[in-house]
Amino acid sequence: MPLDAGTEQLLAELPAVSLEQLDERAALLRRTDTKYVLQLDAFAELLRKLSADHEALEIDSRRMFAYESVYFDTADLRCFRDHVEGRTPRFKARTRHYRDTGHCVFEVKLKLGDGETDKRQSDHPPDATERLSGDAEECLREALQSAGLQLPPEPLRASLRTNFDRVTLARADAAERATCDLDLTLSRHAAASARLQPGMVVVETKSEHGDGPADGALRELGVEPISLSKYRTGMALLAPEAQDPEGSRPSERYFSVELQGAAAERFSRGRRRP
Repeated sequence: MPLDAGTEQLLAELPAVSLEQLDERAALLRRTDTKYVLQLDAFAELLRKLSADHEALEIDSRRMFAYESVYFDTADLRCFRDHVEGRTPRFKARTRHYRDTGHCVFEVKLKLGDGETDKRQSDHPPDATERLSGDAEECLREALQSAGLQLPPEPLRASLRTNFDRVTLARADAAERATCDLDLTLSRHAAASARLQPGMVVVETKSEHGDGPADGALRELGVEPISLSKYRTGMALLAPEAQDPEGSRPSERYFSVELQGAAAERFSRGRRRP
């Protein structure tokens, strides 16, 4: 979903920050991530409100970047079930391909009992995003051991793919930032996908207590926080065996589901669509 000319101009007028500069001031002693879903016109207003003290990530004269992530799970969907049941510690594993640069990493995100999140990563071959390399398996093993979790008895397998374009906004001379995802698509296989409704943007703020300037600006615009996990939402919408005890969640209404052929038959046999 390309930005309209007015929003493109607002984004272009923000000062630029390099990835190296962003990484230098990225560390937060305690980080709270808060997600919002808003219309494109509200996103333009957010850019206006943040223009006085925020910068936009820029790499090679680009300010919007294409991401592709592949999530991995066990055959019985341990990662999904641990998430919906609120178990800690738990883990999530994925490859992330930065399509504009060709760089790819494997990541393990640990949700610990104290509410903190620990993320580990290793470089990964960009032509093997749907399988785990030896380095990825070692990264997974070390991460789970550090959290006291047992390694799954069988290798993890690809369970969900996400594609989106991202803009990153950062508070000047501070660690707070916000990622803004557009044209988000969740797909389980070729015939099953869920797409974010046209004209919508998913914004995730990252601040120490969840009260950064972007959070304040969004409150002024009347935008409320929402619980939205790309993996949980995608699996709930597209995998008939992924039963969510909460049923249809508010975040799911922002997505249009497309099921074709055998995918529609499998889903209808497994359960009714939310």
